[in-house]
Amino acid sequence: MFKFFKELIDSAKEGLAEGKAELAQEAAERETARQEGNAALETRLAASSRFENFAVALAAVYRETFASDLREAEEMQRSAVHLLCVDIPAKEIEPWKKLLARDFSVTEREGAEAAVTEIVHGLPSQPSDDDLALWIGRASHLATGAAAVGYVSAQAALEWLVPAVELAVERFSGWDNYAQSFLAGEREAPGSNFVGRKLLASMAQKLLESERSPWKTVAWPERDSLAELLASRETPRST
Repeated sequence: MFKFFKELIDSAKEGLAEGKAELAQEAAERETARQEGNAALETRLAASSRFENFAVALAAVYRETFASDLREAEEMQRSAVHLLCVDIPAKEIEPWKKLLARDFSVTEREGAEAAVTEIVHGLPSQPSDDDLALWIGRASHLATGAAAVGYVSAQAALEWLVPAVELAVERFSGWDNYAQSFLAGEREAPGSNFVGRKLLASMAQKLLESERSPWKTVAWPERDSLAELLASRETPRST
């Protein structure tokens, strides 16, 4: 009888040891996958330009609303790459296509280019800085989103946004100023509603406060450095 219980206890100990070993192996594999994933994203970020980072950050309220990256960046201990680079996670591509079709009736390159061009051409005639900020954000969201889902190259989409970036730098003094005007413009926009306004305001606040946010890590360009920012389109940020 005592031998039976001893064998039972020994067996339980072996099982417990094996279970701990398996858990340790799984944890090690998850950590390796995390590090590899982070490294790939950091490589993509290093290959981006200051212009890309700024242009995508102009659309960060929408990106954080539709596919939050700040929480994952915090959990995975990485940069908020999808708020700085055109790319979005692979799992978000199909939902993003539906968003572009729903909000802009865009399903391919020609439609995206036409829609962005129309918005950008209308920016100088916006009646206020609030309206201007709103439509800069929308143009950036549409252009970078179209590139993210593969309708157009990132380089082409960023070229569409040059006039929008120029106006952003010329008319706003920083992320706080831009965010305030963006939210004010959204309040008066056709189709605006209480729930949407609260959500966007919450996202803007998060972007202004999070240490991993592009609104913390990307400096708002000075007006006299605009030419340098535009010239950076072909220069990876790591150089």
